[in-house]
Amino acid sequence: MYSIRILNSVCSLIVCSILLGALYFQFFLGEDPCPLCLLQRMGMMGVIFGLILNIQFGFNVKHFSLVIFAALVGLVFSTRQVLLHICPEVGVASGYGTPVFGMHLYTWGVFIFLSSILGSALFLLFSNRYKMVNDKKILAIEKLTLYLSFIIIAINVIATFFECQLGPCCENGPCL
Repeated sequence: MYSIRILNSVCSLIVCSILLGALYFQFFLGEDPCPLCLLQRMGMMGVIFGLILNIQFGFNVKHFSLVIFAALVGLVFSTRQVLLHICPEVGVASGYGTPVFGMHLYTWGVFIFLSSILGSALFLLFSNRYKMVNDKKILAIEKLTLYLSFIIIAINVIATFFECQLGPCCENGPCL
């Protein structure tokens, strides 16, 4: 029974699609990510990595603990950015970036990370119901997920390197 691996693949592809959307905003709309946005992307990459470990090596509590830890890190940064924009300074536009379905990407990040934590908790809660198959045969959707995830993570890492180089990544010009 491959249902848990396929479910991990679907969850990983959902988070990958979110990172692809962020790359679209960055490269096609010219909205460079702020430092908090980059840290949220890091959290999403950690979530993807934990899910990929489940796909490649089978269901393991340690893999889901990695997902939960990465989602908590991302949740902290997303919540911080939401709180920064609740009461903006007078004369400053509310929000950062173009909204998607009425909410900014960092607000969506809060929901994404909360969903990752809740989903991982449910996987762990009902883990005794899953039949674990030791079959190493990888299905096409799992291969697609692995390759796509690594490509998207690599593009994000390279884009961040070109934006920040090896120093701190500052929002407004070079850091002093």
